[in-house]
Amino acid sequence: MAAPLQYPLCCQTVTFYHADPAAHTITRTVVQGVHFDTRRRETAAGGSGPAGSAATAFLLVIPEKHAAFGRDYTLEPHDRVLAGTGPEVSYTQWLDFTPAKVPGLAAVQYVDCKTAAGQTTHVEAGGWWTRSGSGAHSLSN
Repeated sequence: MAAPLQYPLCCQTVTFYHADPAAHTITRTVVQGVHFDTRRRETAAGGSGPAGSAATAFLLVIPEKHAAFGRDYTLEPHDRVLAGTGPEVSYTQWLDFTPAKVPGLAAVQYVDCKTAAGQTTHVEAGGWWTRSGSGAHSLSN
């Protein structure tokens, strides 16, 4: 039998934000025991973008033992993530609550549940955006 997975870097707190346009609400969820890593991506000459262009990227790891996906929280593309315990955000504030306008805020592009032996072990989420708010989808709106 394999040893259980260990998550020694998962010691941070983040706040998730999910917009519901039909209800005009924002759901805010604080989750502890995660790893939230942000970094700057630079494009080298000959890459897919102009040489020297930069983007911000993030990786989020949420161990199932700290918070159960679908029970303790939900997370999907277009949701937003902020390190620490973030403020309440109203639906009217949502359009201005973007990575381009809020330092440290990230917008989710993908969510991937990881499993071992048929059991969810952790969820990974991530994304990237440029200073103007562009990425796979515009994050400025």
